[in-house]
Amino acid sequence: MARRWEKKLTDTTVGFEVVRVEMAKKAGYVVVSAKYPTTETIYTYVRKATIKDGEGKTTVDGCDVYFDANTFGVKKVERVYDTAGMRKAVNPGGANKTTTGAIESIKAEMEAKAIEKPVVFPVPSGEIHHGKYETIKSCLECGIPVYLAGPAGSGKNHTVEQIAKELGWDFYFSNSVQQEYKLTGFIDAGGKFHDTEFYKACTSENECVFFLDEMDASIPEVLVLLNAAIANGYFEFPTGRVELEHVHFVAAGNTVGSGADEMYTGRMVLDQATLDRFAIIEFDYSIRIEMAISKNNTDLVSFIRALRDEATNKGIRATFSYRCITMVTKLEKAGMDVEEILKIAVVKGLDKDTVATLRPIGSTRYHEGLRKLQMAA
Repeated sequence: MARRWEKKLTDTTVGFEVVRVEMAKKAGYVVVSAKYPTTETIYTYVRKATIKDGEGKTTVDGCDVYFDANTFGVKKVERVYDTAGMRKAVNPGGANKTTTGAIESIKAEMEAKAIEKPVVFPVPSGEIHHGKYETIKSCLECGIPVYLAGPAGSGKNHTVEQIAKELGWDFYFSNSVQQEYKLTGFIDAGGKFHDTEFYKACTSENECVFFLDEMDASIPEVLVLLNAAIANGYFEFPTGRVELEHVHFVAAGNTVGSGADEMYTGRMVLDQATLDRFAIIEFDYSIRIEMAISKNNTDLVSFIRALRDEATNKGIRATFSYRCITMVTKLEKAGMDVEEILKIAVVKGLDKDTVATLRPIGSTRYHEGLRKLQMAA
């Protein structure tokens, strides 16, 4: 049973160190990161907090934690009561004697409270493939056109190129098409035909993939032509008809044909006639790929993923892609300060007020760097 104890003015031992206090996603709650002397692991507690006159207070493991309500800096920690069923490493009500089995009891309490454990991501080996790799490959081998819907920089282009290489097919790529002639090609006043990547794919002697990126940013007239090509199995170029039996179609976009949203403002609504031609596969960021390009840096991957969640939950227009992870990895290897890296490679393009709202939960050097960046703003 929990008991009150008479705190001595000279008694400052609380049995753990408060690393930091952060705002929780749930209103009126905070996240307290604490480290015990028996382990280097940092544990997190979600606790209800009271805030008054610029000072916040919450209770963790029988101790009151006081913090600045604006900066969330820890001011002091005071023990209020001994925890029921818990034998402390230091007995605050006695003569500061170490108790037997303190390590085991701390561990038991952590497990009983189901404290969140550090995220462990799989370490990749060999050639790294996206989780949707085999699904896409199977569709293409069956002659089914594929539409990949996913965020910018998630590796759609690279994955399809990997599949083409494995199958021994040629790979042709075109970005969003804003004029018909950039798909069909054209004959100039001198009678010379100017071809396109689509024309090269269609006239190739080998099996091939034609990849149209950002299809949801292409004009409708182009999509009508592409629909006809897929449906009929041939295409009428300015130079004549070409059969397309050896061409496999892949398109990609940031939306599922639903048009512009807060993140992707320049996207078109794709009609059902277009979408009906394709198997639609959702294509998100892959942990395996992130671990590979970060050189197995779990801290960086967890930080970037937490930032994505923050941006999604708070409606912030920001992209934290593989390119972001790549830049951080290279700049950190070059010896650049973490705060400067975050400024130029991670929160780039975001105003100071928006950056200040980012509160990803975690205790890595990247989380600490972001906090310092916010305080310096």
